[in-house]
Amino acid sequence: MSGHEIKFEIKSIRLEPVGTHNTIQPFSSQISKGVTSEIRVHEIRGGSHKPKIYVGGGMHGDELNGVTAVVKLVRIIPTYGLRGKIVLVPLQSPAAFSFRERLNPFDPIDPDWIHPGRKNGTYSQRIKHILNAIAADADCVIDLHTSGREGANNPMIYIPPETGNSAGNRSLELAKNFGGDRLVFGASEDEYGWPVRNAMPFVAVREGKMGLYAEAGVGGAGIPDNRHVNYFVTGVLNVMKSLGMIEGAVEEQGERIITSPIKKEIEIHSPLNGLFMPTTTLGNRVTRGAILAEVWSPDGCVESVYSTGEGLITYMNQFGSVGCGDKLYTISPSE
Repeated sequence: MSGHEIKFEIKSIRLEPVGTHNTIQPFSSQISKGVTSEIRVHEIRGGSHKPKIYVGGGMHGDELNGVTAVVKLVRIIPTYGLRGKIVLVPLQSPAAFSFRERLNPFDPIDPDWIHPGRKNGTYSQRIKHILNAIAADADCVIDLHTSGREGANNPMIYIPPETGNSAGNRSLELAKNFGGDRLVFGASEDEYGWPVRNAMPFVAVREGKMGLYAEAGVGGAGIPDNRHVNYFVTGVLNVMKSLGMIEGAVEEQGERIITSPIKKEIEIHSPLNGLFMPTTTLGNRVTRGAILAEVWSPDGCVESVYSTGEGLITYMNQFGSVGCGDKLYTISPSE
């Protein structure tokens, strides 16, 4: 595609400090009104206004794979001929990012649990008010996440359920093009195990739009890993291709197995307190009885950890020290 100008616009939305708080940096008794933050919005417009997709990273400030993927998309999308519009927000929670924390330390409420937000509310309320306004007329909302710092997730997508307006089913078809090993699609929002109702992709689907909540890798503000960053980038480009925004064939990635959030997966737990010494890793396929790890206790005891089923490792603990009963792995059966 060619023959039309691609317009690229960067907007910054400033959030001034608000309130008086005392939960700032660890080991500090300083009282602060907070920090001044900016939400940076990159808007790339092609030869038409529709379709429009919204892609955000860093809703949780220490989940950097999504931030990195959106920054990479900012750099590469203008090289394509483009129809429609894509809005890219690399860092949706800038104050949390500044402190290398999952949540904004000035009102530590998960932004995923807030909707619609408030124009003159707390930091988290104001952030969600702004983000919802930016994404208000999007045809598709994509939010990129990782696991928390304690573990790592293999590439997967939470797809909002069908609510009678066909948006859930359309989102499922879009998720197949995005790719991933597990596509988690429930019959109702209550099945997902956390308050998905307020997360932006789930709100979008209730409003008749499409929404994808993708996860890959580990949080904790560590260095982003290329494998999962590239999964996100390829997934977004696949969505753009499937919506006719850019040319090219969809690049298949992952097993793309559709599973229910209430499907029983196999969890492997530590048999004792000690050091977690894995012998297999995230994304590997294992068989029943295979040795997954050893746990070394400080008194010299060593116990092997065995798989109790067959399937794909979709979650792996990232802490070197574990307690008795801590989850070490999740294994998802292939069928």
